[in-house]
Amino acid sequence: MEEEVSRGRRAPHDIGAPSSASVHLLVAPYDSGRFDERMGAGPRALQIAGAARVLRESGHNVLEVELEPISEWRSELATAFELHRVIAEATSTARRSGAFPLLLAGNCNATVGALAGLTATCERVGLIWMDAHGDFNSPDEDGAGFLDGQGLAMAVGRCWHAATSRIPGFRPLPEEDVVLVGVRDLTDAQRTVLGESGLSVFGPSCSDAGELRAAVRALAERVDVVHLHVDLDVLDPSIAPANQYAAPGGLSAGDVRDVIGLASDFVRIGSATVASYDPSFDPHGALGRAALTLLGFIVDRARHSRRLIADDSPQL
Repeated sequence: MEEEVSRGRRAPHDIGAPSSASVHLLVAPYDSGRFDERMGAGPRALQIAGAARVLRESGHNVLEVELEPISEWRSELATAFELHRVIAEATSTARRSGAFPLLLAGNCNATVGALAGLTATCERVGLIWMDAHGDFNSPDEDGAGFLDGQGLAMAVGRCWHAATSRIPGFRPLPEEDVVLVGVRDLTDAQRTVLGESGLSVFGPSCSDAGELRAAVRALAERVDVVHLHVDLDVLDPSIAPANQYAAPGGLSAGDVRDVIGLASDFVRIGSATVASYDPSFDPHGALGRAALTLLGFIVDRARHSRRLIADDSPQL
């Protein structure tokens, strides 16, 4: 099967070009508004390491699209929300063409754009968010002022209402339609906020497996499709630290695959994000190789979920 790949960057107004690809590999190489630095270097590092090749070897036609903000001026807030809008358009375009949108992002908050693209094409949308951190801060609670710690809070409508309302297709998700998995690096205040929320929250302990299965099954009864978010620091840093925020006690690569497999057995996976890989913390490439394997697994399980669930349609 011949691979279809766009060369270099593709401007946002070109995203709607027709494609016969079964996977749109969307690349957003930004961290805190900075291009190809720190975790923003991760998406391109995975491209160079062979992300498209891995997907092609699984039988997929791949279109690579490198996304960039509209404005030439870079700042954390403005650039992040510009990227959200571009990502939303690219995600909805992929889905309307029948392709699976797979986003490689520097920051977790990029998933807000991917979710908007998914909610633009589906009515009942859920979210499975795998992360060492809650990413559930609001600006008033976040003393560090780090936007990337607020991505999940944005997704459920807890903050940045005016900015998220300008993202095409964005619709805040009900908190009960979010399952957070692998979280462990929390302050007491963050733990309290999560505990009082409507989210289903699971740490990395294998003892949660039965409850996690029940939560995913219940989610599948309320939604038609889910977005899968994987911050690579959900993995235990014994493989290699994903970034400077990596915390001990994480999931193994097999654990992550088990969660994805569990999700795909109950509900369609409509889109996915893999985020927060800083290759400078992975000098031997061990985590990068694990990430590439994970990309192939995600797309294969998304295809499985389409076939397993009845009433298949072009807008998956």
